[in-house]
Parts: sequence; C-alpha cells; structure tokens
Amino acid sequence: MLLLAAALVAVACKDHPSPGPSPKRRGEEEKRIVSPSPLRGGGGGEGWSFAAVLLAPPTVALPAEVKASPGRLVKLTAETTGTHVRWALASDDADLIPFPDGKTALFCSAKAGRFLVLAWTAAAGEPSEAARCWVVVGDPKPEPDPKPADPLAAEFRKLLAEDPSADKVAHLIQLAAVYREAVAFAERAEVGTVADLAGRIRTAAASLLPADALVPVRKRIADEVAKQLPVDDRPLDASTRKLAAKVFARIANALDAAR
Repeated sequence: MLLLAAALVAVACKDHPSPGPSPKRRGEEEKRIVSPSPLRGGGGGEGWSFAAVLLAPPTVALPAEVKASPGRLVKLTAETTGTHVRWALASDDADLIPFPDGKTALFCSAKAGRFLVLAWTAAAGEPSEAARCWVVVGDPKPEPDPKPADPLAAEFRKLLAEDPSADKVAHLIQLAAVYREAVAFAERAEVGTVADLAGRIRTAAASLLPADALVPVRKRIADEVAKQLPVDDRPLDASTRKLAAKVFARIANALDAAR
C-alpha cells in the first residue's frame, strides 16, 4: 500500500507541476540578481553620489576674525562635518578653553594684540585642513613700517653682480668685517687723527683682501667716506669719532645687505 501511494504522488506531481515564474519573469529576476550594486556605481548611477558623500574629507570652519575686549571671554564656534573638533592657540599670552561638546571654545586675553586660533577635525582616519581665526583684542598697535632699504646696499649689489670674480661673495664678507672693525678703530684713543684712522683701515683691508678684489665697490666706499668725513690730517675729536663710527657702521651693514 505504501508503495502504491508513493507512486500515485509521483504521477500527480509529474502531471501537475508546481507553479513557477514565467520565462519572461525568470529573465528579469536573473538580470536583477546580476546587476551591479548601486553603491558600486551600477544601476542608474545614483550610487556614485552616495559613495562620494561617504568618502568626502571632513571640513571645519571658523570666522576669519573676531573682536574682543581685554580680559573678557569670547565664544568661538566651529562649523564642521566632523563629530569633534580639536583646538590650538598659537600664543602664550592668552587662554583657550574648549567646551565638552568639542565644537565650541572660550578665548580670553588680558592684553591687547592679535591672537591666532586653530581648529581641525577628522573622520574615518582622514584629518581636515586646519581652520584659522584671528582674535583681535583691544586696539593693538600697528606693526611698524619696515625700515627702508639703504640705497647704498643697492649700489653695492649692482656692482657685485657686475663682478666676474668667483670669490666675490667671500671678498664682500671680508670687506664688511673690515668696516665693522673700523667702527672700533674710530673709538680708540690711540687713533688720534683722520689720517691715522684711514691708515688702520687700509692695513686691515690689505690683510684680508687681494689688492684687485672688489675694486669698484671699494672705490664707491671711498667716495662715500670722502663725502661724510674730513680728508685732511686733523685730530679726531669726539664729534668726528662719532660721525666716523656711524659712517663705517652704515657701510658694513650695506655690504652685508648686498649679498
């Protein structure tokens, strides 16, 4: 009987198969199974934008400048795509206290000035660019204008450029040393006259430089000294010594600046 029942079931299954998807539907399902994942940029391509958002580097932004009064607290807030912000203060003359939320910090300085605050974040192991904010406390004094360049240095630089010697820079350094020493000569009591001072300078130059080194530069120096100092053999008084030291210091500085 059991064998007969099993045979009847087998025949029934053969004559009446279970319903399944049509060939058309089967093809669509197979196509759907093998189609690329949208996250890999497949399908309609919308996956690329989603992946780009996931891979975008983190950002953080601060106001470019904030005004503050000496001794008063200032709240700084960072706008960021990250979850936490790190802060740094590029100065020892102020205080910066980050909030527990990691996106806000308090700044305070008792003295006037300009103070640089930095903030940055990270996501998925990728750090952001540091954001910068200048906190201007009180009315800081403007930076002094840079000292104008001495035109004598420009003349020396031009003459040096025209010099074909391979040792011209070394000679220029030695000539500057001569005129720094000349400042000391002008202050020595044993150097009693203008001629004596000039002789000391010539001797020092001869001990450090070849006679044919930097001839155009040395001629220009001689012209400058002749314009500023007496050329006769008069005694060196206090005012002449002071003037000579000033002239020689200027020449030494101009030679240094010409390199």
